[in-house]
Amino acid sequence: MRHHGGVVDACFALAVAVLLLPVSLRTVWSTSWPRSLAAAVVVALVLGHAGLAARRSAPRLAYGVAGALVLLLVLVPELDPGGRTPPFSAVLLPSVLVFPIALYSVAAWCSHRTSMLALAASAAGGAAVVARLWSADYLTVAQPGVASAQDPVESWPLFLLLGALAMVAAPWCAGRYRRLRALYVAALEERARHEHEARVAEARRAAEDERRRIAREMHDVVAHSLAVMVSQAEGGRLMAARDPAATAPVLDNIARAGREAMQDMRGVLRVLDGDDRGPAGVEPRPALADLPGLVATARRSGLPVHLDEQGPRQPMSAAAELAAYRVTQEALTNVLKHAGLDAATQVHLRWRPDALELTVSNSTGPRRRATPGSGRGLPGMDERLAALGGDLRVTDRDDRFSVVAHLPTTREVAGRP
Repeated sequence: MRHHGGVVDACFALAVAVLLLPVSLRTVWSTSWPRSLAAAVVVALVLGHAGLAARRSAPRLAYGVAGALVLLLVLVPELDPGGRTPPFSAVLLPSVLVFPIALYSVAAWCSHRTSMLALAASAAGGAAVVARLWSADYLTVAQPGVASAQDPVESWPLFLLLGALAMVAAPWCAGRYRRLRALYVAALEERARHEHEARVAEARRAAEDERRRIAREMHDVVAHSLAVMVSQAEGGRLMAARDPAATAPVLDNIARAGREAMQDMRGVLRVLDGDDRGPAGVEPRPALADLPGLVATARRSGLPVHLDEQGPRQPMSAAAELAAYRVTQEALTNVLKHAGLDAATQVHLRWRPDALELTVSNSTGPRRRATPGSGRGLPGMDERLAALGGDLRVTDRDDRFSVVAHLPTTREVAGRP
């Protein structure tokens, strides 16, 4: 009905015309009026019914046509069909019912101001109808159950007033209820649309966050192993000219680094596929227990690394342990790429009751650093730690490069509101 409102309104107007118009036309045409006046009223009746076809597309027009029809019927002389029927006002024709339908349409599909103006005009028209019928002789005739000649209180004025009030108040109230209900439904639809857009935007942000997380994981997994492999390959190339036999351990280190990179890559893909556990029931994501192995890998590549831990270990979430491992891995990767194999590096873990302070620093070696923050690794580490409630501080000077990370322990996380 929403998409074919014009067709529905046309069918409704046709149905009303079939029910009411034949009786009205026959009564008007059979009266003793002049033919010109009867023809004019017939045309007005047809136009009044035709106006209902536009009651939703042009409700003001439909109401104006119906109001003009009622005004015309109030002003014309009484109908005199002849026979046993006494003369009566034309405002009592059945086609007058198009007016409350048009009034309902204005109240239902127009603004509040327009509906109030229509109500005022309808009230004035109702008063005119009551004045036209108030002194009619055919209403003062005693009718069984309505009034009697001996009844001191004739009941027909009461019925007249109630009828006029019902013809105006009932359709207007029904139309306003329809209007308010339509506005309420439209508000609900608008709210649902905003909520849908918010869900779409949230899903888009979640997808972007997931892409950034995947990019960080891929960077963390691949960058360290590639840095080790590149540094080993460069060293092996230099050693091959002097001692070809010395390249065998270098090739072993390169192969080992490649296998570790492949293993870590498979672990990341299992996590992305929704499988957080490896084939033997072992968690594929690295943790603090894997730091010695990471340091050993860096040592095998030729980087002098010293691991130091102070204080009793505190419980940490798996995400926090993974972040600590990735921060160390990224820092060592930066040392390999920018400081070289001659940079003595320290990895220091200091446990506190509420946090872990992780420091990775190097103080010697040639400086070949790129612009700080130009890569993806350290900014990604900063985002990872911020999501866990920690922070990352990077110091880059001519004589020292250090990364200091603070990660909350499980005790601190659990105590937060």
